[in-house]
Amino acid sequence: MKNLALIFGLFIFSAFGFAQETQPVGEQISENTIKVTYYHSNGQVMHQGNYVDGKSDGLWKSFDEVGNLVSEGSFEQGKKVGLWNFYTTKALSAVVYNDNAVANVKKFNTDALAGK
Repeated sequence: MKNLALIFGLFIFSAFGFAQETQPVGEQISENTIKVTYYHSNGQVMHQGNYVDGKSDGLWKSFDEVGNLVSEGSFEQGKKVGLWNFYTTKALSAVVYNDNAVANVKKFNTDALAGK
């Protein structure tokens, strides 16, 4: 029974003792603009973009836990605008936003794009 408790204790320690809490990193690039990078728990970049006056603004990119680009698009004063691309291994979705609302969506099969 003591061995079971010891094994359980070591499991809990290893599960939580080595967990990393990653904090976003910000860089002041002008008086009212901060470039910020958020990270996955494994240290890979999760999101990258700018805040202007406390709101998302300009190009933002998101990545999966191994570093693959999964989305990119722009914000204006905290609202999604224009063309946003969402990537998976099988498809590309091109979404057009108008004042933070979806205006148009097109999906492309990546095999067709690669000419396979």
